[in-house]
Amino acid sequence: MASGKIDTHQHFFPKAYVDAVGMDVLAAQMPNKRAPDWSPERAIAMMDAAGIAEGILSVSSVPRIADPIRVARDCNDAAAALRQQYPGRFGAFASLPLPDIDASLAEVSHALDTLKADGFILFTSYDGAYLGDDRFTPLWEELDRRGAVVLIHPNAPSYALPAVAPASVLEFPFETTRTATSLILAGVLTRFPAIRFILSHAGGALPYLFPRIALSLNMMPGVIERVGDPAAAFRAFYYDTALAAGAPVFAALEQIADPTHILFGTDFPMAPDFGLKTFAAELERLDAPGLSRAAIYRGNAALLLDRAA
Repeated sequence: MASGKIDTHQHFFPKAYVDAVGMDVLAAQMPNKRAPDWSPERAIAMMDAAGIAEGILSVSSVPRIADPIRVARDCNDAAAALRQQYPGRFGAFASLPLPDIDASLAEVSHALDTLKADGFILFTSYDGAYLGDDRFTPLWEELDRRGAVVLIHPNAPSYALPAVAPASVLEFPFETTRTATSLILAGVLTRFPAIRFILSHAGGALPYLFPRIALSLNMMPGVIERVGDPAAAFRAFYYDTALAAGAPVFAALEQIADPTHILFGTDFPMAPDFGLKTFAAELERLDAPGLSRAAIYRGNAALLLDRAA
């Protein structure tokens, strides 16, 4: 399996997560209104069928819950236990009890120093504050000091959900676009360059909005001086292919992304079996001269997560 794919966007449902969030909440976000089914055995069966050597585990979206400090710790310990139980098959992006900054800094230490996590999963907003907000600066300082990897995953928005489609259909990619733009506007990418930010689902709508956002940055007083080159900001992000493989997406990423910053992701078990097959077929049809299928499947993630050996 040494040459197999690395799935950087794979979810798991430890007991602490299920008890805190509730499967009914997850079901409400899904287009079919049914909560996904997960077990480590089902995950490994999916990976074996798809030629995936390793899945980097993270929890999916989390609403406001009671005792987030305990839940984050329990989820992180559960991921570490799976890594021990199935050597080489799972990595982990650890959870943080945000918006509690002090508790999150303590969990950063536990996750990296004790559990040896591969990085962290952060959600697009907390209590209505997107990740470019100044309140997150102490966390960015610590993660920059440690050169951490951060997967940014959409969460249920703080605003009233429009009566158009379930949250996962439109609001999730829009939330990723908002928080990525907030990071650019706040100059987080330039002030904390050692953090490697991964945007879920190919950045939502971000790649397609590059011309509009770049123009706007140059029009907003004082912003371009803080941001620098808009193209460099877009290239600083990593983009995963979870629920986002296809010719239009690849065409956009080929224009705005660093080709070494595109990562394979499945969004298992949120993506149904037929969805996994559909997006896998799109990746196999990849026809973009600037992009390498082998690099997307494994090479880029191997470098990012120190799996090159």
